[in-house]
Amino acid sequence: MSASYRFDGQVAVITGAAAGFGLAVATRLAESGACLVMVDRAEQALHEAASKLSGLPVVADVSVESEVDKYVAAAVQAHGRIDLFFNNAGIEGRMAPMTELSVSDFDKVWAVNARGVFMGLRSVLTVMKPQGSGAIVNTASMAAIKGAAAFSPYIASKHAVLGLTKSAALEGAPYGIRVNCVAPGHIDTRMARDLTAQINPSDPEGVFRAVSESVPYGKRYGTAAEVANLVVWLLSSESEYVSGSLHLIDGALNAG
Repeated sequence: MSASYRFDGQVAVITGAAAGFGLAVATRLAESGACLVMVDRAEQALHEAASKLSGLPVVADVSVESEVDKYVAAAVQAHGRIDLFFNNAGIEGRMAPMTELSVSDFDKVWAVNARGVFMGLRSVLTVMKPQGSGAIVNTASMAAIKGAAAFSPYIASKHAVLGLTKSAALEGAPYGIRVNCVAPGHIDTRMARDLTAQINPSDPEGVFRAVSESVPYGKRYGTAAEVANLVVWLLSSESEYVSGSLHLIDGALNAG
């Protein structure tokens, strides 16, 4: 790891930090010297992860405005500032055609994946602007650039993340704040496994194998650690001139 990837003394807030991409990024940042504020609503898993990484655990639901303000306030109270923000928490929701989805099905996904991202950006930017610096990465998805039948709430929410990223990048630029988003393809996480079970409850492993075969690079799912490599680069000074952009990590799945 190059010296420029060190984050000694920098304060990093990570949502969805108890598992998946959030835990992988938290681990990398902890190894690189950052002070962690780890946010998740899964209390036990969060406390276990934070204990291992010497992070500050904050149990919060990112879809609730007061709880978003709570995790940002906890970071400022503990450390006085926020330098890095991985705005990551998300859910997949129920897969079904639009005609079979309720408004509450849509609202549940939107509340976490879009409104939660907006509220996180709003609250963290309020801290970063007076500092005159900061780096933010939002978790989008390849769903931010394409449609998919039977997955409309998730698709809509991730398109929103891309729009929020671009707007926040323009608002943050005069203050030295960079904002980007990552767009993972098929990554082997709990969410991915749950989706295979939704697609074919009787043979989720068959779905997993078929999806793996569809990926041009390696015929495999990616890993959370590979996503973390990209996120950490975007948070680092190595990506100093990169802002307002979406970064696919999908094994060339969307290259055609």
